[in-house]
Amino acid sequence: MKNAGLYIHIPFCKSKCLYCDFNSYAKSESLIEPYFSALLEEIKIQSTRYHKKYDTVYFGGGTPTAVDPEFICETLLRLKECFEISPDAEITAECNPKTIDFDGLLKLKNAGINRLSIGLQSTCDGFLKKLGRIHSFEDFKDCFQNARNAGFQNISLDLMYGLPSMTLADWENTLDEAVGFGAEHISCYSLKVEEGTPFWDMELSLPDDDLVADMYDLAVKKLDDAGYRRYEISNFAKGNKTSKHNEKYWKCVDFLGLGAGAFSCMDGKRFSNALGILEYIKKIEKNKSAEIMREDLSKFDLMSEFVFLGLRMTEGISEEEFSSRFGEKIDEVFGESLKKYTTTGHLIRENGNIRFSNEGFFVSNIILSDFV
Repeated sequence: MKNAGLYIHIPFCKSKCLYCDFNSYAKSESLIEPYFSALLEEIKIQSTRYHKKYDTVYFGGGTPTAVDPEFICETLLRLKECFEISPDAEITAECNPKTIDFDGLLKLKNAGINRLSIGLQSTCDGFLKKLGRIHSFEDFKDCFQNARNAGFQNISLDLMYGLPSMTLADWENTLDEAVGFGAEHISCYSLKVEEGTPFWDMELSLPDDDLVADMYDLAVKKLDDAGYRRYEISNFAKGNKTSKHNEKYWKCVDFLGLGAGAFSCMDGKRFSNALGILEYIKKIEKNKSAEIMREDLSKFDLMSEFVFLGLRMTEGISEEEFSSRFGEKIDEVFGESLKKYTTTGHLIRENGNIRFSNEGFFVSNIILSDFV
């Protein structure tokens, strides 16, 4: 039985970015203390329900570093008290520049957080401003150096391409400058304009699909040349510094989500918490549970997710593991789609594995939709 993962949602931000549709809230400082009181209570409650071993912990958001580091440290201490967490667990905190100083980062490191995921997005101040980010490139440089000085030896950077008015040269510049910092991990995400965000209502001069594809291709080549192995569609790592927590999602390993809006997938069931901060707090106080949705996943749901999520990874999926998990051969369930895309060269089957070809990665969303 593989160890599970813990996800803790911190929904607070200093400011809401123009593209963001995550469950996060700015100007809600008065709710920080009651939120963490409810979160500590949920941790205690859920630890009595899910007796598993956990080897990854991930503080996401929102911006975990937008709150006083003591809240994060206290939460991690409660997690260690209540759950069976491996001594060598990967413990990640998302971090945005200009939200935490050296002393704060040192507190996180001393508390046991051993991996940082920093939201850089771009090395160009003009693009950062367009995105509604509160930091500059210089702020990022200070944050990164402070993190290194605090002892963090496993740092990931988030970058975004396909931004309004972005050229291939702009993106190349961001890649070159980002690589120069020597972070252990880099994630590259294409901008998606989501309904309900300020960007949705703005007239944006976005790169066309061909240019966005060229940007992705450039990232793959540049990062490979710099020693970063693509192990998932959008994620690149040096050596063994992959995101062990995110790999649980892609490999369909159990994870428990805690906090407002957090999703979980445990023992063949999917469930989620109330989205709003106040609603979450009230539900914990009144019901000792913030859960608003729970569903049993059918066998086909589980098979579909195993393929849909696993194919996102460069190594792909194991036919033997599929059979072991579900008692059926993969061709009996998805044979038609597999034949279709192996014939076109978008999928490669060899040595008992199925994975994307380089060409397949470019149209992965279309292909993956056939397995849902």
